[in-house]
Amino acid sequence: MAIDPKDLGELQKALNEAAGKASVLWTTFITFQLYLAIAFGSVTHRDLFLENSIKLPLLNVDLPLVGFFVVAPAVLVILHFYVFLQLLGLAITAKDYGALLAIDVPDVSDRQYVRRRLDVFPILRFLAGPRDQRTGFFGFSLRLTAWITLVATPVLILLQAQVTFLPYHREWIVWLHRVAVLIDLALIWYFWIRLRSDDEPIGWVPRKAKMYLGGAGTFCVVIFSIDLALFPGEWVEEHLHDFYVPTTWRPHWSEKDDWTSLYALLFQGAVDEVSGRPRSVFSNRLVLTNQSFIVDPEKLDKITVSHFFRGRDLRLAVLNFADLRKADFTGAQLQGASLEGAQLQGASLEEAQLQNARLSTAQLQGARLNKAQLQGAWLALASLKGAWLDRAQLQGALLLSAQLQRAWLDTAQLQGASLDEAQLQGASLNWARVWRAFGTPNLYLADLRNIDAHQKPWKDNETFGEWRDAIANRGWLRDDLIGQLAVLDPAGKNEPENLLDQGYWDRAHSSQPQGEEVRRNRAKFLADLACMGDSAPYVARGLFHNLMLKGDPELLDAGGLKLFTDQLLKGKSDPTTCPGVRDFTDTDWAELSELGSKTLIPR
Repeated sequence: MAIDPKDLGELQKALNEAAGKASVLWTTFITFQLYLAIAFGSVTHRDLFLENSIKLPLLNVDLPLVGFFVVAPAVLVILHFYVFLQLLGLAITAKDYGALLAIDVPDVSDRQYVRRRLDVFPILRFLAGPRDQRTGFFGFSLRLTAWITLVATPVLILLQAQVTFLPYHREWIVWLHRVAVLIDLALIWYFWIRLRSDDEPIGWVPRKAKMYLGGAGTFCVVIFSIDLALFPGEWVEEHLHDFYVPTTWRPHWSEKDDWTSLYALLFQGAVDEVSGRPRSVFSNRLVLTNQSFIVDPEKLDKITVSHFFRGRDLRLAVLNFADLRKADFTGAQLQGASLEGAQLQGASLEEAQLQNARLSTAQLQGARLNKAQLQGAWLALASLKGAWLDRAQLQGALLLSAQLQRAWLDTAQLQGASLDEAQLQGASLNWARVWRAFGTPNLYLADLRNIDAHQKPWKDNETFGEWRDAIANRGWLRDDLIGQLAVLDPAGKNEPENLLDQGYWDRAHSSQPQGEEVRRNRAKFLADLACMGDSAPYVARGLFHNLMLKGDPELLDAGGLKLFTDQLLKGKSDPTTCPGVRDFTDTDWAELSELGSKTLIPR
């Protein structure tokens, strides 16, 4: 049978069928956008911190957090592209329909009646519907609906994904979000122009003005995504962001906000002390104050690690008064983070980057900070009883009144550290570097062998400025950290009062009790320290674990070791004699008994 290519009825039927399919796809797209908006909006800083899975509604399936933020924006862009393709095909068919209708139905009023036979799909209505539905308020409403669902909402949801994920600090994913925004903007500019009909719903607005407004909106979106929605330490923020970040920017823990830039207004407001939330519109770092991350406190002593945060980028995170006992932060980036008053007993912070971090009043009993980078860190009034700080970098650190009883600071770099009223009784500072350290520390029964008050923290072929700049880098913590390290500048006039020179350390070492007396007194002091109930069982566990690993007859001989373990073992039958061993596990008791019979070999 011959086919009439100009059969208006058949073309109208095909147009309505295409509109029906496009309507289903459009509705699906809107539903998917709504789901993503709810999913992204429900992700909290706690979810990002703990990497909680995202649960899909209806399907009841859990998706990994990071995977969801990678896949969801990509799927949105692909689906958006497919919707535009279908609508473009619909627009081309509608244009052909209009041209054929003008030939077959010459009368204008009759054409309007014929157009009313078309599907009620809003996009088709403003493309080929009756004139009264394509113009005026009704036409404007149809176009506005299409603009919101096909232009504004997809871009806003992609920006929402970027802003929501920003505090997680994973640069390649944030860049994936930015690329998704740019691709989606390109799709909108390409397809939206081709989807417009010839009728203008707002005739008094020039076409060029609309293009300029669209261009301005696109520019604002690009600037927001690429040069405002940044997190501390990423490449753009460190190298291309000087226009927005003032050189005197205050860190997030400052008492005052810095509203001198749009960047600070949007992302870097100080934390409100009442609500515990940032005062800026959004946040580019995790803010979790006064929160507990211990699922079952009763089972805490039966597990080795409560949560794993190994290698995580937590720069400038606010975790004040958070309960993070036994958390593993090995190798984590915590530069400029605020952990004031946090419970970190038994936590692992080995090789963590803690430059300029705030740890004042933090509870770090029995914590492991071996090789941690603590330059310029604030540890005033922090409790580090029995903590391990072997080879820790503490240059310029503030240890005012810090409780460091029996802390291991062997080979620690303490140049320029403030030790004013630091409680270092029984601490081990063997081979510690203390050039320009200052203050009035309590060194009773401390191991002060081989202390070096001459060695500077930088190498012989390096200058102070080069060493300092390698630590401070630039940007968000540079100025404050430079201030903390200024005491080490040999060319400056910053030599502190109460300077602890080599003569002071030699006198302190020679004035300690000697021989059997010092070992006996040290054993009793360590036992009393371990049995204190205020930090059970972290101090006791940290002390005997370290003695097992680093037994030293110069520090504690076999007799002293037996005195120490005997006093702790009494707490097994009578907890009142040694409250510090409360909640010891069977493994702890077995290891403690083994320690009592251990033969110490000189290191």
